[in-house]
Amino acid sequence: MSGQRFPKRDRLRKRPEFLRVQQRGIKVSAGCLLALALKSNQARTRVGITVSSKVGGAVVRNRVRRRLRELWRKRREIVPSGLELVLVAKPSAAAADFGELSADFEELARKLSERAA
Repeated sequence: MSGQRFPKRDRLRKRPEFLRVQQRGIKVSAGCLLALALKSNQARTRVGITVSSKVGGAVVRNRVRRRLRELWRKRREIVPSGLELVLVAKPSAAAADFGELSADFEELARKLSERAA
Protein backbone atom coordinates (compact mmCIF):
# COMPACT_ATOMS: atom_id res chain seq x y z
CA MET A 1 0.00 0.00 0.00
CA SER A 2 3.03 2.27 -0.53
CA GLY A 3 3.26 3.28 3.14
CA GLN A 4 0.09 5.36 3.06
CA ARG A 5 -2.85 4.53 5.26
CA PHE A 6 -5.37 6.00 2.83
CA PRO A 7 -3.71 6.02 -0.62
CA LYS A 8 -4.78 8.45 -3.32
CA ARG A 9 -5.98 5.67 -5.61
CA ASP A 10 -8.65 4.81 -3.00
CA ARG A 11 -9.99 8.38 -2.72
CA LEU A 12 -12.33 10.64 -4.62
CA ARG A 13 -10.32 13.83 -4.86
CA LYS A 14 -11.79 16.19 -7.41
CA ARG A 15 -15.02 18.17 -7.20
CA PRO A 16 -16.46 16.69 -10.44
CA GLU A 17 -16.09 13.18 -8.95
CA PHE A 18 -18.05 14.21 -5.86
CA LEU A 19 -20.72 15.94 -7.97
CA ARG A 20 -21.15 12.93 -10.27
CA VAL A 21 -21.78 10.65 -7.28
CA GLN A 22 -24.15 13.22 -5.76
CA GLN A 23 -26.18 13.65 -8.96
CA ARG A 24 -26.37 10.03 -10.15
CA GLY A 25 -25.91 7.95 -7.02
CA ILE A 26 -28.22 6.59 -4.35
CA LYS A 27 -28.56 8.07 -0.86
CA VAL A 28 -28.38 5.97 2.27
CA SER A 29 -28.61 7.41 5.77
CA ALA A 30 -27.78 6.00 9.20
CA GLY A 31 -27.64 8.07 12.37
CA CYS A 32 -25.16 10.91 11.96
CA LEU A 33 -23.84 9.73 8.58
CA LEU A 34 -25.09 9.90 5.02
CA ALA A 35 -23.63 7.93 2.12
CA LEU A 36 -23.97 8.68 -1.57
CA ALA A 37 -22.99 5.71 -3.70
CA LEU A 38 -22.60 5.14 -7.41
CA LYS A 39 -21.67 1.89 -9.17
CA SER A 40 -18.21 2.05 -10.66
CA ASN A 41 -16.51 0.05 -13.38
CA GLN A 42 -13.53 -0.49 -11.07
CA ALA A 43 -13.18 -3.46 -8.74
CA ARG A 44 -12.17 -1.37 -5.73
CA THR A 45 -14.37 1.08 -3.88
CA ARG A 46 -13.16 4.67 -3.84
CA VAL A 47 -14.31 7.00 -1.07
CA GLY A 48 -14.53 10.72 -0.47
CA ILE A 49 -15.29 12.25 2.91
CA THR A 50 -17.21 15.49 3.38
CA VAL A 51 -17.58 17.34 6.66
CA SER A 52 -19.18 20.76 6.20
CA SER A 53 -18.98 23.80 8.46
CA LYS A 54 -22.48 22.90 9.72
CA VAL A 55 -20.78 20.17 11.77
CA GLY A 56 -18.67 22.67 13.71
CA GLY A 57 -15.44 24.61 13.73
CA ALA A 58 -12.22 23.46 12.15
CA VAL A 59 -11.09 21.42 15.15
CA VAL A 60 -14.39 19.54 15.34
CA ARG A 61 -14.55 18.97 11.57
CA ASN A 62 -11.01 17.64 11.49
CA ARG A 63 -11.73 15.28 14.40
CA VAL A 64 -14.80 13.90 12.63
CA ARG A 65 -12.86 13.57 9.36
CA ARG A 66 -10.02 11.69 11.10
CA ARG A 67 -12.49 9.32 12.73
CA LEU A 68 -14.24 8.62 9.42
CA ARG A 69 -10.92 7.98 7.69
CA GLU A 70 -9.95 5.55 10.46
CA LEU A 71 -13.31 3.77 10.19
CA TRP A 72 -12.83 3.45 6.44
CA ARG A 73 -9.29 2.18 6.85
CA LYS A 74 -10.24 -0.49 9.39
CA ARG A 75 -13.70 -1.49 8.15
CA ARG A 76 -13.66 -1.02 4.36
CA GLU A 77 -14.17 -4.74 3.79
CA ILE A 78 -17.78 -4.53 5.02
CA VAL A 79 -18.67 -2.03 2.27
CA PRO A 80 -19.59 -3.53 -1.13
CA SER A 81 -16.80 -3.27 -3.69
CA GLY A 82 -17.04 -1.51 -7.03
CA LEU A 83 -18.55 1.73 -5.75
CA GLU A 84 -17.70 5.39 -5.72
CA LEU A 85 -18.75 6.44 -2.24
CA VAL A 86 -19.11 9.84 -0.61
CA LEU A 87 -19.43 9.81 3.18
CA VAL A 88 -21.13 12.93 4.53
CA ALA A 89 -21.08 13.79 8.22
CA LYS A 90 -24.34 15.30 9.51
CA PRO A 91 -24.14 18.02 12.19
CA SER A 92 -24.94 15.41 14.87
CA ALA A 93 -21.56 13.75 14.10
CA ALA A 94 -19.86 16.49 16.12
CA ALA A 95 -21.26 15.08 19.36
CA ALA A 96 -20.88 11.40 18.40
CA ASP A 97 -18.09 9.34 19.91
CA PHE A 98 -16.09 6.79 17.92
CA GLY A 99 -18.42 3.95 18.96
CA GLU A 100 -21.50 5.77 17.66
CA LEU A 101 -19.77 6.64 14.39
CA SER A 102 -18.68 3.02 14.06
CA ALA A 103 -22.23 1.72 14.60
CA ASP A 104 -23.60 4.21 12.07
CA PHE A 105 -20.88 3.22 9.58
CA GLU A 106 -21.81 -0.46 9.96
CA GLU A 107 -25.48 0.38 9.43
CA LEU A 108 -24.57 2.32 6.26
CA ALA A 109 -22.55 -0.64 4.99
CA ARG A 110 -25.48 -3.00 5.64
CA LYS A 111 -27.91 -0.70 3.80
CA LEU A 112 -25.48 -0.27 0.90
CA SER A 113 -25.13 -4.04 0.63
CA GLU A 114 -28.92 -4.39 0.39
CA ARG A 115 -29.30 -1.59 -2.17
CA ALA A 116 -26.30 -2.57 -4.30
CA ALA A 117 -27.39 -6.22 -4.60
